[in-house]
Amino acid sequence: MTQISRLTRTAIAALALTGAAIAASPALAGNTCKNVFLEFTNNSGQTINIVDVDYWDPARGSRGGWRSEPVRNETLRNGAAWRETRNLEKVNQRQTRVRFEYRIRGKLGGWSVKKYHYTTGTQVCSERASFRASLR
Repeated sequence: MTQISRLTRTAIAALALTGAAIAASPALAGNTCKNVFLEFTNNSGQTINIVDVDYWDPARGSRGGWRSEPVRNETLRNGAAWRETRNLEKVNQRQTRVRFEYRIRGKLGGWSVKKYHYTTGTQVCSERASFRASLR
């Protein structure tokens, strides 16, 4: 075995052990609120376009702040619902709320430049929690 292949094997083993230690760390894994069900129903009487979903992290910065869960823009007709299951980082067992951002049809038929928001009530985020909102 050459000197280089021994060094390569040692480096690979060290990287693998480091990765396993990080993945097993309860401090890192414990902050994620897993398998959170998000649902936003459009009962506004018009078609809307979902553009983003954010959630509140009370420990972000000195006063808390929003964290983004980027979503693909999706058009929702009246009566339709957008649903996804996500992992929300940094908010496990913390009070949080979800904010759905959407656009409405503009005067010329395209989507409005302005984003509108609808925010759920606050609740403790735990595994398999549900955040549901209905736009009226």
